[in-house]
Amino acid sequence: MLRPRTAEDTARLVREAAARASAGDTPHAPLHPVSTGRNWGLGSASPVHDGTALLDLSALDRIREIDTDRGYAVVEPGVTQGALAERLADSPRVLNLTGASQHTSIIGNMLERGVGLRRGRAEDLAGLELVLADGTTARTGWWPDPAQGTVVQPHGRGPSLNHLFTQSSLAVVTAAVVRLLPRPETVRVLPMTFPESALDRAVDLLREWTAQELVPATTKIYDPLAARVYGVHDRYLAHLCLTGAPDLVELRALLLHRRATATGSPFSPAPGSAADRYVHRAYTGLPDPDDTLFLRKTGHCAHCLDAARGLLMFLPLVPFRGQAVRRAAEMVRSSLQGRTAPPGITMNVLDADTVDHVVTFGFPPEDPAAVADAHRTLDRLHTAFAAEGLHPYRPDVDHPLAPHGPLHRRLAEALDPDGVFARGRF
Repeated sequence: MLRPRTAEDTARLVREAAARASAGDTPHAPLHPVSTGRNWGLGSASPVHDGTALLDLSALDRIREIDTDRGYAVVEPGVTQGALAERLADSPRVLNLTGASQHTSIIGNMLERGVGLRRGRAEDLAGLELVLADGTTARTGWWPDPAQGTVVQPHGRGPSLNHLFTQSSLAVVTAAVVRLLPRPETVRVLPMTFPESALDRAVDLLREWTAQELVPATTKIYDPLAARVYGVHDRYLAHLCLTGAPDLVELRALLLHRRATATGSPFSPAPGSAADRYVHRAYTGLPDPDDTLFLRKTGHCAHCLDAARGLLMFLPLVPFRGQAVRRAAEMVRSSLQGRTAPPGITMNVLDADTVDHVVTFGFPPEDPAAVADAHRTLDRLHTAFAAEGLHPYRPDVDHPLAPHGPLHRRLAEALDPDGVFARGRF
């Protein structure tokens, strides 16, 4: 395990690894970089293959720059979303938080193309600072120029290279420019519930409201197991987040209430406790040093989760259609093996056509039979969903994606011909 403390240390370690790899006379351990290692449910800090050197970047934890006027921050891999949210607490900008722990890396999740509460994390990426396989450094996308107040433009000029290095293993990222959102004047989260029998109709209505921009594409839907975290039992729960000018938010909320309570509607307004102040704080981008929502979901702290609770996740993309969402729920139930308890399912609306599923199930790590059952369940989930063309947008270490096509292979051979970096889940 290698633990650099600066970007310069990182480049030196990569150069040393490159020298060993190019010599070819002795086996070398390819480098597997991680940010804070809290990629729970997908393998945490674990590499896909044995014989790998873990490059732990958690000590690179500087917030190098914040510009709340132009709306960006330059951060290193060890900067957590809680740390940056705390720095922004009294500013006109907010970070697009995720529903994970405050102790998770911004860069780590952004490179995974994770999903924030306000938009996909890939949209937050403006620029990357890289160490390439030969130990040289490079930058992609947009970077601040001290001499010019240029507009943040993630695509830069010419070919856009940022996303060559997301979900890839072609370089080490030592810093990134993260786009910040304007702080909304008002944030209001409307909780609505509906019965399992109305799943098709409710999902189709939510899609219609999203397509017609009555609600933004930030809705979260929790199945009855996941909804228990918010005090809702035996029903599905939807969080509809409205942001913006107070009068506009009020008008939209009134219109949604009318539609939700109209004759024939599958929805029932939920009590305010189903979207309490901690939920509102998260959508508002405010830090929660106590990790309240994360502890509700997992029952364990960010620093002890792997040891205290086994956790697996399956993250397929599903059409935003009631029938497709119901079919996904049926496949999850039919995939359960042995003593694996039914998992909670959280659905994140990505746009009017797509909703991702976060299928989360835990198991006691000290029980070998329970561990085996959980992994057999995960195997069956991958098989069942793949048979219907529904693939995960983020794989786990036991189910890496199929090899890329010829163009990806040519890029990998050009950027890392000696295999300095370990091939990962992507």
